[in-house]
Parts: sequence; structure tokens; C-alpha cells
Amino acid sequence: MPQISQNLQSIYRNYKAIPLILSAAVVIDYALTFYLAGSIEMIQDYEHSPTLVYAVNHNIVIPYLVFTVFFYYAAGYIVLKYLEDSGIYYIGVSIVLLMSITHVLGGLSWCVLSASYSNAVLALSLTSVVITIAVFGYEIIRQI
Repeated sequence: MPQISQNLQSIYRNYKAIPLILSAAVVIDYALTFYLAGSIEMIQDYEHSPTLVYAVNHNIVIPYLVFTVFFYYAAGYIVLKYLEDSGIYYIGVSIVLLMSITHVLGGLSWCVLSASYSNAVLALSLTSVVITIAVFGYEIIRQI
């Protein structure tokens, strides 16, 4: 059991590995979306992401997905790199993991097809934004 804990600690402290989880979650989200939606029309009519709908409407899905995965990795990497030695690194990791869970659950929403489920996924997404703003606002105030 201590070996598992050591492995998790090494992943937790690796600001290069944690964003890979987020990137994988984004890939899973979009793979589930395209697989479970069944048709492009369903995505155009029911997808909540305006950027994905735009990409579908303009036939630029592959470049959009590549850019999105790269952007999420780069954003997670930069944030965690700068937070690495701070007291709020764990919050940055938590937010990245919460966003990862939200993406996977968002992809699964095509399987569930429930307005309540979709609203719960949206609430998780908004929760991560609120936590981020609150924590970093607190840190700014604390530094002053």
C-alpha cells in the first residue's frame, strides 16, 4: 500500500503529468460526443459548446480538437508550474482534476440524455470557475 501512495505522490507533484489527465479527458469528451450523438445534426442541435458547434458547422473539427487539447495541456502546465512551490498547488491540481471529471461527464451526457444531468455537468463546470476566482482572489488579497 505505501508504494501506491508513493506513486500517487509522484504523479501529484509532477506538474507535467497532471495536465495530461486533462488533455485525455478532453479527448474522451469529444470522442464520446461524436460516438454517442449519432449524427452531426444532433451535435448542431444539442451541443452546449458553441466553439464545437462552430467547428462542426465549418468542417474544422480536427484542427479544433488538436488546438483544444494543446491549449488545455499548455494552460494546465503553465498554471501548475507557477503554483508548484506555493501553498495553493493542491488547489490548482484539484481544479485541473475537477475540469477533467467535468469533461468526461459532459461526454457521457450524450448517453444519459437528461436535462438534469446536463445541468449538473454545467454546475460542476461553473463550480470550478467560482473556486478558481475565489482562491486566486483570496491569494491576491493575502499578498497585499
